[in-house]
Amino acid sequence: MTWFYTQMVQWHVLLAWCSVGLFFSRGLLFQFGTPRLQEIAKDARLLVVVFSVNVCLVVTGLSLWGSLGYNPLSDWWLGAKLLALAGYWACGHWAMSQSRLHLLGYLTALALLALAMDLSINRQFLPG
Repeated sequence: MTWFYTQMVQWHVLLAWCSVGLFFSRGLLFQFGTPRLQEIAKDARLLVVVFSVNVCLVVTGLSLWGSLGYNPLSDWWLGAKLLALAGYWACGHWAMSQSRLHLLGYLTALALLALAMDLSINRQFLPG
């Protein structure tokens, strides 16, 4: 292991929870908020925060991937996690890219995000 492994894992986990919280909160504001709250969810400053958190999350994830030497082709859980994250990104973008929230895209994105997090924690589809 490299010298920064523990700190990188801690940062990655913190950034992941921040990203989940931001996505979940923005979706709730879109779905149940007043027009003023919906404008806050689309505010450019908040979008910069969301983008920055996600970029840092990707950087820490790639750093951990490189330092641990995982291969998504031989480590099936990592390949499934990357596919789930790609689906999460696509569904999340679809859900929040218009002037209104697409509820089906939002719920699908949350389900794919839960799958990716489960794979990260348990490294299997169903805990057991």
